[in-house]
Amino acid sequence: MNKLFIFTLNWEGAEKLKKLYPSLIKSLKDINYEWFIKDNNSKDDSVDYLNSFNNKNIKIIKYKNNLQNFAQGMNFLFTEAKPDDEDYVLLLNNDIIFNDSNSIKNMISIMDKDNDVGVVGARLLYTGTDKLQHAGVVFHPGNHGPNHFRSGQKSDTNSEKNRLFQVVTGAVLLTKSKYYKTIYTDNKSGINGMDEKFHWAFDDVDLCLSIHLKLNKKIVYCGKTNIFHEESASLKKNPANHMFMQHNFSRLIAKWLGKCLLNQEQYVCDPNFNLYEK
Repeated sequence: MNKLFIFTLNWEGAEKLKKLYPSLIKSLKDINYEWFIKDNNSKDDSVDYLNSFNNKNIKIIKYKNNLQNFAQGMNFLFTEAKPDDEDYVLLLNNDIIFNDSNSIKNMISIMDKDNDVGVVGARLLYTGTDKLQHAGVVFHPGNHGPNHFRSGQKSDTNSEKNRLFQVVTGAVLLTKSKYYKTIYTDNKSGINGMDEKFHWAFDDVDLCLSIHLKLNKKIVYCGKTNIFHEESASLKKNPANHMFMQHNFSRLIAKWLGKCLLNQEQYVCDPNFNLYEK
């Protein structure tokens, strides 16, 4: 198995990390990994908590402020980590809890078995519930915007099926280094990776569409995962995404309208539409 590089951004997230860390470590048994965490000048005990484990596989990078957006932060970590082309890259929010030890392994297995897969996403449940937070992303035929498919609905056997989508959320997203660094090559920072002109919204949508449409790779939603997600926990403290929403949406439409499929109705009407088996 290739090495797994995990990238997480953190700001004032000690309480979230105290839930994420023990659940993640159980999920990483028998996996060769490094977890890179960019701490954006937290004033709580985030860094002290992580340092207390003396885990040589955790690399904590203290950053001077909390001004970088998600894309900039992930690109920064990618540059620091320097993964090889075939290594796995897992984008991971700090407000995640793994409820089993197999979710990450199941995601990696999909990519291992099929060279045409460029991204694997995960079934996510609202924390402490059986309601779906993410079961893939679809595009609305009216406003052309991306929406989380079946968000808020009760999880069932259909949501546990692997399916093909154009987009999955970046909260728990697996790809390969060689795909990540080809997403966007025109950042002002000079760093290849995610498009840094997106400010806390639609950057993961752009990532998936770039890998899917430019590289002709499959985007697979893995239903065989059991993961809690407290949606946009950091942005509830610092709602910067609302300030830039119109900018982000306009950029997304300018880049992808007419190229991606407005496919929401197909998924709603047919629970077996675009099932993935390999």
